[in-house]
Amino acid sequence: MMEKRKKRMLQMITRSDWAGGQKVLYSLVYGLLKYYPDEFEIEVACGKENGMLIPELEKLGIKVYVIPDLVREISPLRDLKAFIRIFKLIKRGKYDIVHLHSSKAGFLGRIAARLAGVPKIVYTIHGWWPIEQYNGWKKKILIFVERIGAKFCDKLVFLCHNDMKKAENWRIGKKEQYVIIPNAIIPIDNSKFQSGKLRKELGISDNIKIVGNVARLDPPKNPIRFLEIARQVLMKRQDVRFVWIGGSVVEDFYGEQVERWLSEHSEMREVVYFLPFRKDSIELMADFDVLLITSDMEGLPLVALEAKNLGIPVVSTNVGCLVEQSYVRTFMNQEQIVSHLVELLNGNSRKPSSYEELGIEFRNSFVKGYVQIYLNSH
Repeated sequence: MMEKRKKRMLQMITRSDWAGGQKVLYSLVYGLLKYYPDEFEIEVACGKENGMLIPELEKLGIKVYVIPDLVREISPLRDLKAFIRIFKLIKRGKYDIVHLHSSKAGFLGRIAARLAGVPKIVYTIHGWWPIEQYNGWKKKILIFVERIGAKFCDKLVFLCHNDMKKAENWRIGKKEQYVIIPNAIIPIDNSKFQSGKLRKELGISDNIKIVGNVARLDPPKNPIRFLEIARQVLMKRQDVRFVWIGGSVVEDFYGEQVERWLSEHSEMREVVYFLPFRKDSIELMADFDVLLITSDMEGLPLVALEAKNLGIPVVSTNVGCLVEQSYVRTFMNQEQIVSHLVELLNGNSRKPSSYEELGIEFRNSFVKGYVQIYLNSH
């Protein structure tokens, strides 16, 4: 009997750091290898910025192509070089499926894949913040670019109805291209995480509550709002510490504003901690009493899913796909967040997800959802 040929697939993303979109790509590749080992032959292409994604994929045995000129910033010369490199890679690779993530890789990759004659082209929108951070003519141009990009792919994948509705309103793509697949993360046995690691590292005693977030230090995540909420909560109760994991006030550009705020509120330095990016962040999160997301713009952040899995209550601004998640309490204004946080810290409402539940959700909703797109002829 003739052996069935695996479908050749290229996954592509702009940056190769270890943020939300990269974790989703990694989780998808992991799931495809685990549950559909005989269906797909997978390769990945990405930019070289930070590069933490690359060794993680290589541990799975995945071939990774690094495209040095594939960068997030708009740079006509580098973008042209990246496009030529991407087109040659796709043409040479003879892929059956090309799946794009992130705006720059999404636009260049979709056009290159269509010109190279790829049968199935998929683009996942990890939230619309690359467009929503702008107003006026910049926003209109980016919407127009996405309209063009949509003409070069078969399916547009959204994380929630809210994001899909925005695409409809902006006339990006056609309804028959639309698919909703919420993010999911690789199941983790929560019993393996013992709380205490973060408390020990920072010297925080067990009788003190911890409110935290795990995110980059950049404007869409709004760490200044995190600090303002911390200050207001501490006016009502002093047995709380606030921890932000994912950025350093020394190393990050936006950290300068955070440093300025802390200089103006020097009393907060004793009760607010900023830690750099940590690969063990989920272990540190085990000590959080509440996850506080203060973003202006979001898709469906994986940190919210990680908190859900650990049984940590999630409080957030009213943004992105978070408003559709039953396990997240979202609020329109800062005062409501402060009031709810104070109330929440009085109780202990942890309900961790079981390993079995996580496995079913990951396989049946997330991985299978993408496989149906890949294998469907329409």
